[in-house]
Amino acid sequence: MLQEIAIRHFTVVEQVRANFGSGLNILTGETGAGKSIVIEALTLALGARGGSEMIRSGEEEAVVEAAFTLPHLSPVNDLLESQGISLEEENLLLRRHLAKEGRSRAYVSGTMTGVATLRGLGEHLVDIHGQHESVLLQSPRRHLELLDAFGGLKEDLQAYHTLYRRWQTLKAEREALEQDDREKARHKDLLEHQLREIDAVHLVEGEEDALEAERAILTNHEKLLHAVEEAYARMEGDEGGILPGLAGLGTRLREAGRIDARLAALEGMAEEGKTLLQEVALSLRDYRERLDFDPERLEVIEGRLHAISRLKKKYGASIREVLKYREQAAHDLERLERAEERLMALQGEIDTVEADLWEQGECLSKGRREAAQKLAGEMINELHELGMPRTDFRVELKRTLGEDRRGMLKPAGLEEGEFLIAPNPGEGFKALGKIASGGELSRIMLALKNILASVDKTPTLIFDEVDAGIGGKMAEVVGRKLWRVSRERQVICITHLPQIAAYADVHLRVEKGLISGRTEARLMPLSREAKVEELSRMLGGSDTSATAIKHARELFQSAARWKQQHGKGQG
Repeated sequence: MLQEIAIRHFTVVEQVRANFGSGLNILTGETGAGKSIVIEALTLALGARGGSEMIRSGEEEAVVEAAFTLPHLSPVNDLLESQGISLEEENLLLRRHLAKEGRSRAYVSGTMTGVATLRGLGEHLVDIHGQHESVLLQSPRRHLELLDAFGGLKEDLQAYHTLYRRWQTLKAEREALEQDDREKARHKDLLEHQLREIDAVHLVEGEEDALEAERAILTNHEKLLHAVEEAYARMEGDEGGILPGLAGLGTRLREAGRIDARLAALEGMAEEGKTLLQEVALSLRDYRERLDFDPERLEVIEGRLHAISRLKKKYGASIREVLKYREQAAHDLERLERAEERLMALQGEIDTVEADLWEQGECLSKGRREAAQKLAGEMINELHELGMPRTDFRVELKRTLGEDRRGMLKPAGLEEGEFLIAPNPGEGFKALGKIASGGELSRIMLALKNILASVDKTPTLIFDEVDAGIGGKMAEVVGRKLWRVSRERQVICITHLPQIAAYADVHLRVEKGLISGRTEARLMPLSREAKVEELSRMLGGSDTSATAIKHARELFQSAARWKQQHGKGQG
């Protein structure tokens, strides 16, 4: 629920802080005192559009903070988690800054965020109903949601949603398979050609490197032969060859080792070196004898590399990628060849799911028709009690036909739903959003909230001008309705009527006056005695006589007794 709101430099407010409680919170004050400023400030904290004109004259910035307490399983927690925002315990603080230069900043529990996030949170926290403002009443989609909640149709709707998603998935697969026959034939021919082209080369992963190495040897045959022969000559040449020049080296080292023992080991090392050099010479001789230029082999290699290069240009940058492309092409070809078989099976699945979907949709529709009839009856009774005795109410459930009956299968069921009202006999039913009277709109909302209090989970409801066009005994009925709704949800209500204000659990008075030559609005919590004085003012205007006070006290005590009889009240 809304726990506290702090406003600074907003319109005519210098600085004000107000605490709200559970139950029914009433805001009163003289006409023009600025009662609606509190609601405007709250909507700003909940992401409403704001401009520099809202900043108090002479100030650089306006700031509004709204603190909420959240239940453990509030949907707000999921939204916060998706934004990476963590909470301390169960307290949520929304803060909005408006600057003169037009910049706006938003914070959620100290974390800077966007205004859209505030707006998303606000949809789960507060439902505000003013003279021309009611998202709930103007949204037929929301009407159907409320009807389903009222009728306890959550499980039926979930079952329908599950079947509907499956039906959509199967239809999308069928559409993909039902390509143009010519296009499928062309695609099949192309895949077959590509597979033949790749398979004809008989690719082996890694062979390209080996072929490149062999081609390098063949194309450089003369240079390679010359280098090998020259190296062999240097090793074995009769004049100046390395190996002939080593003759007698061992004998000399052996003689030196007999004289100086430190040289004894060199003889063995020299012999090892000589042996290695002899192996080099033998390898060079063998290589020279085997080295042969084969122009036919070179031609084969060039052709092979050209074929591989041609495939790489079409199907991938390497043999591995070409083979991977081949694997996918074979899979696609198999899918095309099996498409007709799959299409037949798929159509059977679609027919089965569609039949189940129709059955579930009809079950949901039956529940909605029953719930609509019951809701209409309860709404008519509520509206009659709220001073609208000639008003008729109904829930219109309408199926929209498409090219065939499948056009009725919608994500939310077989029909659309909308709340309609006939304020006056003979004028016919109209959509709620088109009703001009703000007072009627607020009372309809109050009636809905009283009926749906146990199923609609918005924790805080705000009513502005719910008392428009009523008075006397009917005002007392509205006060009791508000108090009853506030047993399930926190209710904040702006009113001019003492009969409604008398049922307040928390009563705040808004005052506007001159302070240091400037107009300023203030918000004051009222004690028990101050509540009676405020009721007296509301009853008699400026009259604070003993008679007005007596009347106010009787009104206050009468409301307290009624609250005590119908549930625990807060005096």
